[in-house]
Amino acid sequence: DLHFPYTTLFRSNKHPTVKSQALMTYLVRLITPPGGLVLDPFAGSGSTLVAAASEGMRFIGIEQEEEYHRIATKRVNAALGRAETEADQRAAFNSMGDMEQE
Repeated sequence: DLHFPYTTLFRSNKHPTVKSQALMTYLVRLITPPGGLVLDPFAGSGSTLVAAASEGMRFIGIEQEEEYHRIATKRVNAALGRAETEADQRAAFNSMGDMEQE
């Protein structure tokens, strides 16, 4: 259901373009085939990435602001049930260099 009070949902998120998780999940389902790849070049606090993760899709997020990158990383890790220690994040980042090109 996409109908809920705006102020209740977004009160704690200070990102300037907050999007509802329900809306982003709906949009990801609408335009991405099952198991597809979602690219978010302006990831912000990670709503699109969390939606993709929760739908079992692959995703790539790009965010230049360190504060929002940290928030998005924590949210995605939580959605995936992963540990969110700095060492885990560093290991995941370093392993990206080892990934094979598709």
